Amino acid sequence: MRHEIAMKKLVEYVARKASALSQKYALEDLVSPSIAPVLAKSIDRIASTIARKNGGLWCNLCEKGPFTKRGFYLHLIRVHARDIESMVQEEMRRITEALKR
Repeated sequence: MRHEIAMKKLVEYVARKASALSQKYALEDLVSPSIAPVLAKSIDRIASTIARKNGGLWCNLCEKGPFTKRGFYLHLIRVHARDIESMVQEEMRRITEALKR
């Protein structure tokens, strides 16, 4: 249950980052402070993969757009929440594997 809530907040964090909206939460509040700096770089990479700024915000996952910041955020949350969740889970898995070594 707690994991699902934390993942939902991380998806929201990534969607806000990709749409250039202000953040509701600090990343350190969502994940362990020890992995927050590493995860921040990964989230930046995910956000830049998702969004394309070309006369507005465009979605690289489904090639729709242009969106306003708020519209793009809503599009990501409503349409691509599971896609973003799988990207974040894969990055977290990759980070934890690298830390175990």
